[in-house]
This record gives sequence, C-alpha cells and structure tokens, in this order.
Amino acid sequence: MRLTRRAALKGLAALTGAAPFLNIPARAGTLTDVQLLLGGTLASTPGQFAELATGPLSHALGLETPLELTPDIGQDGVRAANLFDANSAPDGNTALALPGATLLASLTGDSRVHYDFGRWIPVLVASTTTVVIARAELHKTLRSRLTGFFHDHPVRLAVSHIGGPELNALMGLSLLGLRPIPVPGYVDSSNALTALHEGTVDAVQISPYTLDRPLDDVLANLPEGTGAIYYAGDLTDTHATTIPIFMEAYQQARHRPPEGPFYHAWQAVSAAADTAMAVALPMLTPPEIVTQWSHACSAVGADSGIRRWADLHHFKLATGENAAPFLSRTVPDLGATLALRRWLAVNIPRWREGQETRHL
Repeated sequence: MRLTRRAALKGLAALTGAAPFLNIPARAGTLTDVQLLLGGTLASTPGQFAELATGPLSHALGLETPLELTPDIGQDGVRAANLFDANSAPDGNTALALPGATLLASLTGDSRVHYDFGRWIPVLVASTTTVVIARAELHKTLRSRLTGFFHDHPVRLAVSHIGGPELNALMGLSLLGLRPIPVPGYVDSSNALTALHEGTVDAVQISPYTLDRPLDDVLANLPEGTGAIYYAGDLTDTHATTIPIFMEAYQQARHRPPEGPFYHAWQAVSAAADTAMAVALPMLTPPEIVTQWSHACSAVGADSGIRRWADLHHFKLATGENAAPFLSRTVPDLGATLALRRWLAVNIPRWREGQETRHL
C-alpha cells in the first residue's frame, strides 16, 4: 500500500530520531503543509542551506506558516531520497534538499538506492570546484608515465571511502594514464593535505568549501614537489588561474581530446562530485507548481544571507530554470553507466587488496 506523505514523514522521523514536525496547521491555497526533506543533518550542507532559506523560501512561496524541515541522521541522503522518491506526492508540498553524495550513490550502483534522481525536477543547485593535487613529479613525467616509464609506480590517492567524491579523482587520474590506489579514511581535507605533506599519500582531491582556509593559500603552501594537476567545476572566484581544467590536462598528456563511454561516465561523476547540494521536486509536479517553486528559489538565491553563505563556501548558485542543466550533467547514458559499473566491478576487489587501478 502506498503511504501518505504525512505517514511517510512520520516513518522517516522514527528512523532518524528527528522531530516529526507535523503540528503546523494546513492553510487554504495551492501549497499547504510544505515540507523540506533534508539529505543530512542540520549541520550538513543541505541543512545549513535549509536553516538559512526557511524564512525567505516560506515568504517567496506565500506560506502563512514556515515550511517544515525534516533532517536525516545519514550524511549521504540515500535514506531521505528513497522516501522522497517513493512517497512524495507531486503536489509541490514536499521538496528534497540533497548532497552530491546522493547522486554518487546512485551512479555507482549502491544497493541501498531505490530512487531515480534523473526523474526529479531541480529548482536550485549549488555547485562547487574540485582540484586534484599530486606530486609534481607525476605531472611533469606524465608522458613518460604513459609510455610505461612509471609502470610500476602506483599513485596513492587519499579518499574518504571508495565511492565517495574522490571517485572523480580516481577516474580522472586513470583516464590520464596513471594507476591510482585509493587510501580510505581521509574524510577531512586538512587530514588529507597533512598526509600529502608527510608523504603518506601521493595525491589528494580538495574542494574550497571543505577547507578551513582559502584555496589560494593551500596551493601556495603545498609541500615541495607537489602541484595541482587539474580542476573540475568553476574556479572563477579564486585566483588559482594557473591550474588546467581536466580537458587541458588530458590533451597535454594524450595529444587528443577525451572520448568514449568511460570519459562520459567521468563527466557525470565529476558533475555529481561538484554538486554541493540541490533542491528538487518529484516527477510529474504540475508546471504551475514548478514555476512557483522556481520563482521562489530564484528569490532565495538573491537573498543577502544566502548570497553571503554561497560566497563564503565558493558555491555557484543556479536557480529556477537555470538549475536543470546542472543536474542533467549528472545523468549518464546507458553506455557510460555500464562502463562505470564494469570499471568498479573490476577494481573494487583490487583496491581492497591495496592494488593499483586496472584499466579497462
């Protein structure tokens, strides 16, 4: 039997230990008893956004009472996304604020995933940048590496966990011809950078919003013999103009543009890793309701408090109709999906044994 939205939210609250937030009376009009499900706790990026945006968003939607926030104890948003996809009626009264990890879990075939984010309607996306840093020796001798000079020299890459946002770097380094080995346990960027300084790892992936100091400062104080190999996303709000984008790094190494299903899979994974958070409505939400939410999110994007938050974390906000292209980049075609799943199936057993990435 299909659960009602209210019953489903009670179920989420019971699972997460969050307050059910079901005591606000309904109002007459198009949107009533509006809920924002969070793919994380209030301390997560979606949670931080939601707390700042509750007032402006409620006002822009014309609500008589503030919209309700339902956080999740999980940090990757999978549980909240499953509930959202299965039980949220397309009436505009429920939206989901999700992190990029929710998208990555689906892309990698996580067994917990029972949702299809490709069917959702994005109304706001906050995107960020990822920068891959490695021993400069690896970068300077990349062409030699490709011809086998460093064939027996793996690249130890600090990752939070296999399937985390650093999958972007694992795939990118592999496309460049290197053979990375993921070294898990580095959830915090500062710990990963410390490991790079100490020589425990050879490469790290960082994002400006995960740092406790400006990216320019990090790049200016890298250990001797290291440098940024490439970036993905948008670096326009920093001064790190000397870092090549991935396409440039690939052409320098391979003397041709990247192509093929695995590259297209990397593009989707990279876009997901660069998604700090997104707000989405269910499939089949009526166009007039989507328009109402789009206009409201555009107003939120112009709010001074939200702008300060976005600038502080170097987020690029896309709202309303402008949000759709950002989320669509995370949806690969079937060939790319199969290439990614096959690559993971081949390499995950190897990574668990501490072996370097095997090319397909």
